[in-house]
Amino acid sequence: MKFSLLALALSCPTLHAQNSGADDDIAALVADMTTAEKYSILNGVGFATKIQLSGYYVGNEPAVERLNIPSIKMQDAAQGFRTTDERMVGEVTAWPCSLAAAGAWDVALMEDWGHALGKEHRTKGANVILGPSVNVHRVAKGGRNAEYLSGESPKLGEEMVRSYVRGVQEEGVMAVVKHFALNNQENNRNTVDSHADERTMQEVYFLPFKAAVDEGVASFMCSYNLVNGTHSCGNEDLLQRDLKDRMGFEGFVMSDWWAVHDAGYQNAGLDMDMPGDDGYFSSDNLDASDEGRIDDMATRVLTQMKKVGLLGIGDSPAKFPNLCDIPNDCDDLYFNATATSPSHSSLALSIATQSVALLKNSDSVLPITGPKTIAVVGSACDAGNNISAMLKVWDLGNYYVMGGSGRVIAADPVSIVRGLKEGAGDSITIIESTTDNLDEALTAMEGADVVVTCGATTSTEGHDRDSLLVDQDDFITSLVEASTIPSVVLLNTPGATVTSNFSGKATAVLNMFLGGQVTGTAWSNIIYGVESPSGKLPVTFLKSEDDAVEPCSENPCVYDEKLEVGWRGLIEKDVDFCFGHGLSYTEFDYDIKSNDGLKFELSVENTGKTAGREVVQLYVTYPEAEDAPPVDLKGFKKTGLLQPGQSELVQFNIDSDDLRSWSVSVGDFVTVPGDFKIEFASSSRDARATATVTI
Repeated sequence: MKFSLLALALSCPTLHAQNSGADDDIAALVADMTTAEKYSILNGVGFATKIQLSGYYVGNEPAVERLNIPSIKMQDAAQGFRTTDERMVGEVTAWPCSLAAAGAWDVALMEDWGHALGKEHRTKGANVILGPSVNVHRVAKGGRNAEYLSGESPKLGEEMVRSYVRGVQEEGVMAVVKHFALNNQENNRNTVDSHADERTMQEVYFLPFKAAVDEGVASFMCSYNLVNGTHSCGNEDLLQRDLKDRMGFEGFVMSDWWAVHDAGYQNAGLDMDMPGDDGYFSSDNLDASDEGRIDDMATRVLTQMKKVGLLGIGDSPAKFPNLCDIPNDCDDLYFNATATSPSHSSLALSIATQSVALLKNSDSVLPITGPKTIAVVGSACDAGNNISAMLKVWDLGNYYVMGGSGRVIAADPVSIVRGLKEGAGDSITIIESTTDNLDEALTAMEGADVVVTCGATTSTEGHDRDSLLVDQDDFITSLVEASTIPSVVLLNTPGATVTSNFSGKATAVLNMFLGGQVTGTAWSNIIYGVESPSGKLPVTFLKSEDDAVEPCSENPCVYDEKLEVGWRGLIEKDVDFCFGHGLSYTEFDYDIKSNDGLKFELSVENTGKTAGREVVQLYVTYPEAEDAPPVDLKGFKKTGLLQPGQSELVQFNIDSDDLRSWSVSVGDFVTVPGDFKIEFASSSRDARATATVTI
């Protein structure tokens, strides 16, 4: 009989209403709404034949004025307020991409960013941010990997998404975690049918999403692709069983734009059709749904509005008063309000600077201090920023920002050569040759003490990268081979990169994921030693593209690597630079001071000569009998700025859930008995201290 009741709860829409976490005030409000008013907050407005109408945001739900329910106004995207019009350029911060923020491995910094993103969206009138994007990178060439803050690690995504969601929602803006689920490529994104087994989904791809649920994220966005044969937005196993029942998600699920293909999707767990001009959630179609399901959908939306302070109930006013209502009075905020600030520019610079990963530094060529003459050569060192062209083509990116719905166009981004010149001081001379002409570069290098050259490539929503090489790979390779002086290679990339053609011969190699408006200034901070690099790679820089998982071109797209996604499937492979790698201008020693079960206290000491921060990474090797990856990241901590000789006690309290494994037969995570090897490391291949835990 228990099994029969469980089966009924999983399949009966009227019972789903019990999962939305409604309080008495919301229940009374929903009871007071007319059917038409309930429908109005479940179907988007503001688009006609896929064109955004005047007076509306990227996504909109109308106000219910009779009941003082404000309009919902959604704006792209996870890494800033999308600039859809020339008037917006310069009014909002062109932040570093989400992957750069993740590459700083700093949860406090991520939360600060969340607050800033929330403030900018709210200042422009929006009360929903269409982010964060958290999909674990499966395909190294993924066109949106720059937006996906998990990198190749579920644990990195778990920690980062919590901070992001908390920061955004404390500013009265609802966060939307996306894209659920198995959204791992842009090629054929509307038709690719991603097939993964249950354990792989639970132990890899679902974990960042579950962390967002635990943090109280307001909304989920289902993805374009199919999952195990059914489109995500109409997939009852995915939305109802996995998300709402197993994860306990109490918020609302919205579709990605035009990702609904059938009017019955609401009975599979979808709560909101966006942007709404497809007619699938029209009153005629919603009339066909169970009344309890419609009440559940409306309850989920209103509950989240109240939770983040957008909805006043009874005598309690909204914590964040509504600034404007669509479609009549939001244009001034949308197009003219200035949301950026000097403090946000400073935060952007901190994120970009701390995201830089020093991959190689032979002979301690860096940092560069005077007196020196530096030759800065290559076109990517002086990258352009064609605002007019980007405004005409929605998915056009450049070496500062990615293309697509996540693009925030910078008004005047600082190029690398400009940043190096502005930070040079009186004792450093800059000679520049910003073309990819080798002869001109060699001429510029005559008499120089060191050469700095730059490589970059672009990425966009809608299609995957054609190659993992930077656009200047041939030029950089020829340059370092011909150079008779130390060569420093700076890379601006949107994700995993193959550097093997030049990294072996270059003296130093560094990477920054797309850095936004402060790119050159952040590079200056690192090159001149204003800050010691502290970024770590959240992805693997492969030795060869042959080692990468390619985007699927046919269906089904089988995730046959299972748990061995990204770096975990490359443990035995020779790579250019491994997951978690990132050097410093100083040195750090680790010492385990205490170990009480799953609680560890680790001393991290700066034993070098320069102030710096270290990211301590905790890796776990499962018992040999357990069918698990050889090793997995299960935690990390970034120290404060440590002066030479200074140490910091870093505490790790390993979550016992991290040492469990998904059981298909039980339908939950179960304890794995045996000995677990614990490694405290500076990268996935550089353990500094070890211990054993027995479960």
